Amino acid sequence: MQGVTLPIPFSGSPAYSGPDIQIGDVRVDGVAIYTPIGVFPVQGSRWMVVSQPIPMTTTAGWGIALAVIFCVLGVVMAPFTCGLSLFMLLGLLFLTAKSHTMSGPLIVSIQSGPYHYMAQEIVYSPLHAAEALQRVNFAQALATRW
Repeated sequence: MQGVTLPIPFSGSPAYSGPDIQIGDVRVDGVAIYTPIGVFPVQGSRWMVVSQPIPMTTTAGWGIALAVIFCVLGVVMAPFTCGLSLFMLLGLLFLTAKSHTMSGPLIVSIQSGPYHYMAQEIVYSPLHAAEALQRVNFAQALATRW
């Protein structure tokens, strides 16, 4: 019966003093990949990204606030305008304002030699997703620079 082999801590001498990058719970510098299960060499590692954001459309918060304010103004002004005020109609128009966001996981699969790890980062906007992909691209560049 064969035993389970655990990751051996990478003991190479540091040859890179550049910035560290963080992808989910994984930290990468120019020499090693630091994961919760062990430390792997960055040289020759392979990176794969699966992005699964879910776009969400909601009523904008400022639209709701303005709708309430204009409806209150409409109720206050109703005795002076003989009935339904245009303030109430304008208030209902603000409810059509929408805000578009996204949320979902960005899953990064890292393979370094016989070791494999999957990191996950939750993205909350298109800019955050693009920035996370840039960090993964930087890690891929570190893996192929020797």
